Amino acid sequence: MRASAGFVVCLAVAAVAAVTARSSEPSPTYLRGYYKLDEHFLVWQPGDSSPWYVVMDAPWADPLLVKWGYAPVMHNAQNYYCVIDHVPPIGSHIPMWMFACGDPETVEHIYHNHLIPFGLSDRGPY
Repeated sequence: MRASAGFVVCLAVAAVAAVTARSSEPSPTYLRGYYKLDEHFLVWQPGDSSPWYVVMDAPWADPLLVKWGYAPVMHNAQNYYCVIDHVPPIGSHIPMWMFACGDPETVEHIYHNHLIPFGLSDRGPY
């Protein structure tokens, strides 16, 4: 009886550990499209069928950019920084997800030169 109770407890601990390990993995997000960050504008890019992964503990991510609201994201084995917003557009009460993403070099250039692309002036980390 003790052996079976010990086995059940051990099995329960293993199940909790497996769920905890899985929950730390980033979950995929499929986008119909996103706004590509440029120095001056946000440019709409249609999505593909590949998933996007927000990876907050990415080793390549600059902690300063993360602090200011840029989320490190992986898509098609490439690194991106994204401003992810969930507010209603002007004139609406219905919140919409907005992803504005750029490659690390572009985002670092935008940040370090204090540029605000048109479309992010009332959103994002600014």
